[in-house]
Parts: sequence; structure tokens; C-alpha cells
Amino acid sequence: MPLTDMLVAACAAHSNRTAVTDDGTDYTYAQLARASARIAAALIDRGASPGDAIGLLAPRGWWRCVAVLGIWRAGAAVVALDPALPPERLARIAVGSGAALVLRDGAVPSVGTGPDAPWAEITVQDLHRTADDGPRPSLTGPVAYAVATSGSTGVPKCVAVPPVVLEDLAAWHLDTWDRPETPRTTHAASVGFDVGFQELVTTWSAGGTLVVVDDKARRDPFLLAALLADQAVVRAFLPVTSLHALAVAVPVTGHRLTALREIVVSGERLVVNEEVRALFADLDATLVNQYGPSETHVVTEHRLTRPPAQWPVHPPLGGPAARAELLRRTGGVLAPFTEGDEAELVVAGRCLAVGYLGDDRLTADRFRELPYTGGDRRRGYLTGDLVRMEGGLLHFVGRIDDQLKVRGYRVEPGEIEAVLAAVPGVRQAAVIGRGEDRTTALDAYVVPDPDRPVDTAVLRAACAAVLPDYMVPARFVSVAELPLTANGKVARRELGNLGTGRD
Repeated sequence: MPLTDMLVAACAAHSNRTAVTDDGTDYTYAQLARASARIAAALIDRGASPGDAIGLLAPRGWWRCVAVLGIWRAGAAVVALDPALPPERLARIAVGSGAALVLRDGAVPSVGTGPDAPWAEITVQDLHRTADDGPRPSLTGPVAYAVATSGSTGVPKCVAVPPVVLEDLAAWHLDTWDRPETPRTTHAASVGFDVGFQELVTTWSAGGTLVVVDDKARRDPFLLAALLADQAVVRAFLPVTSLHALAVAVPVTGHRLTALREIVVSGERLVVNEEVRALFADLDATLVNQYGPSETHVVTEHRLTRPPAQWPVHPPLGGPAARAELLRRTGGVLAPFTEGDEAELVVAGRCLAVGYLGDDRLTADRFRELPYTGGDRRRGYLTGDLVRMEGGLLHFVGRIDDQLKVRGYRVEPGEIEAVLAAVPGVRQAAVIGRGEDRTTALDAYVVPDPDRPVDTAVLRAACAAVLPDYMVPARFVSVAELPLTANGKVARRELGNLGTGRD
């Protein structure tokens, strides 16, 4: 069933149930259906049509939930715009996505509507108020959403994901949910993170309730523990770092998470420590490890079963999820993994993104039509992740390039390096990751102009003006030159030995 039809049918089937709980207020599926229909009708009156990209600048909450479904019902794509990002970056994302309209929560500052802005802007509230109760559209366009990821060229790139990806993901969750409870689920993912759409679709398709988690509770594990207990949350989607913090906080707070049945983690490599094992020893819950780049959403899943004391430090990525095909290249031909194979993971199947909006060249480079063993061809996404098949499951080995993960977000060092290189007084810059698996923080190594030294505060301010906070380096190290490999590339492994920097 098409995505919008599936969600509209869920609204009709569960009309009296609570679809969203936000700041102490419960909103029913009937309210969700009415409000989203009015927004869709108003968008269509303004000229929106299937295939259009509409920026959505709003924090997590009832209005954003309504707007997402309203945009989908108009057949348009949601371009996720996070109010926490610098205005310049928001503008770059809006332009890069080709959005002609930005739909904004009235409580959020404008992304910018000067005479040179290529988009119109209106608030969600005003659009809802001016809409009539006419026909209730339910269209499905070629793209469901677009999320921005770090780009190696120095600008963010927008990944366009078709509705079928969310349709298959919803079906996968419904098939694998083996608990009698309705999945009352946290809505805590960062606005620009694709997991946020997973939270919405997988919960609404099951007739469950989305429990909105504000930014304060999302960042404070003690407040999060209280919310999980008070709201009787059944399922939570969390970054790995949040899981670790929650595992420390729960014993301190004394909260009993008796309703919790599943915690789903993704975004970065799962590390199971003693606190996590102790947390799950006291829970009747499953820990689910999911993996998938923005270009595919979820493609693997591994469910950790009891006893937690036997869980490995690094659990496997697992097997295929949501109809994904997990392949490797051998001699230029795609083939399934067999036991002992170690290779770059290539993902094929219905889970693939359409590509990168406005960048056909990059799309052609990362999404390729390749011959498949047996004679036909597959369109595959080259993930850049090196994996190994062991015990019938895929295990993460590392990256084949310089891409990093920080707090679950993809980071291309080249994007930060481009910002630093543009600062007057900087001749060269290189950025590396620090900590286990290079995921803890970022260090920037800068070669200054001897005749024009640059202060660390200036470097930090330049980054903060255009980059999200997780991409601002924690340390800046001034060096006379960058070490090079025999091929003339920056020897990133040697950078950590060049001296200490200033936080």
C-alpha cells in the first residue's frame, strides 16, 4: 500500500487512539487526519504537486508531525530543516534541495526570506488556519523526504528517499514486533536525522503513540529515564551514546522501566559495556542493533537476546532488513556474501535512495548499475563500509575512506577543511577523529600563514557560523606543515602525533 494511503488508513482505523503525546497533551489519530488533510489541501492550493520539495523548519512536536503527513498527502517531499542549525547552512540545504517553499513553525525564526531567497516561506500555523475543509487529498509522490548529510566537496548534500523505503520499513517493524503491547514509541531523533521518519511511520502504521521528547530530555539521561518511566514507553529509538548515558542514569534515578520492551540503536557502531549489560539484565526488553546509511535507511538488523552477560562488546550488524540486498563486488560483479568474505558493502534492492538532489554526478558515482552474478544487473549503493561475513552475519570492520561518525552523524572531513581553508591566515587544514573508532570528537590541524597568524577563537567561530555543532572541532592544533603519504595525500594517521592543541 502506498505510504500516504497506509497512514491515512491507520488514522481511520485508530481514530480514537492517541497518535501523538506532546508536552502533556494527547492528540488523536482523528485530529492528525483532519489537520494533515487541511495542510495538504492548502499546499495544493498554493501550487504544490507530487515531486515538489518542501522545506520543513520545525522542532519535534505535534505541529511538525501534522506538517510531515500533510506534505506527504500533497505528494511532496519533506526537506528536513533543523532549527538548531546555523541560518547559512539551512539556506544551503533549502537551495540544494530545490525547495520552492519552506513551511515553518511559527515559534521558529525564519530561515531567511530576502529578495534573493529562491523560496517562499509560510508558517505551519498560518497555513493550517487558512485552509478550508474541502477535499481531503492523499497523494504519493516520487520522494518522501530529503535529509542533508556532510559532503566532501565542502557543502551538504541532500539524499532523496522514495516512499517505498518507509513502506517496507513499516512492514518490517510490524512483522518483527512480537510483543502484545502497542509500540508506544519515543519521538526523540534529531530533526535532520532519518530515524525521525522511522519513528513516525513505524509507530503510526501500528496504531501506536508517539511520545515527543524535547531537546532538554533528549540530552539529559536522567530526564530521559524519568520520561520513559512516567510515559510508560514501550519502544525507544536511541543513538548509541544516549544508550550508554541512559544505562548509567537509570540505576542512579531508581526508575523502573517496566513498560519498556525494545531499544533500537543506530547511527554509529554499537559498543556493549557493563552498564548496558546491567541495564538489560533488569529489563524485559530486547536491544536491537540497526545499520544503514542515509542513502538506504535501515538495511541490517541484529536482535540481542538474553542473557546480556554474554553479549559481545561489538555485536554484529546482522542480516538483511526491510528487503535490502547485501552484496559485495568481486571482479566488478556483484555477488552475495559467503562465510569469511571481507569486502565493501554494496546495498541493492527497494531500499535505495533516488540519489542526491541537484547532484547527478555524485549520484552516478555512488549509485551504480553493476552486473550481478547470474547474468542480470543491480542498481547498488557503494557504502564505503568494509564488512566481514562471520557466522552468517555481517560484522563492521572499518571505512575504506576518511569519513567519520560523530555522535551518530556522518562527517566528511573535507567539508570542515573547506570552511577552515577559507579563513584568512589559514594555508592548509586537515581534520581527523579522536577516540575509539574515531567517533568521540574532532581535531583540526591547521597550517597558518606565518605572516598572518589566526586565533583559535576565529577558527571556531568560522566553523560554528556554517556547520552544525557536532562538526565543530573540539581542538585546533597549529602545525608547520601537514604530513604526506608517498602519493602526496595527507597522512591522517600521523596527525595525532604532531602535538597538542587548544580546546
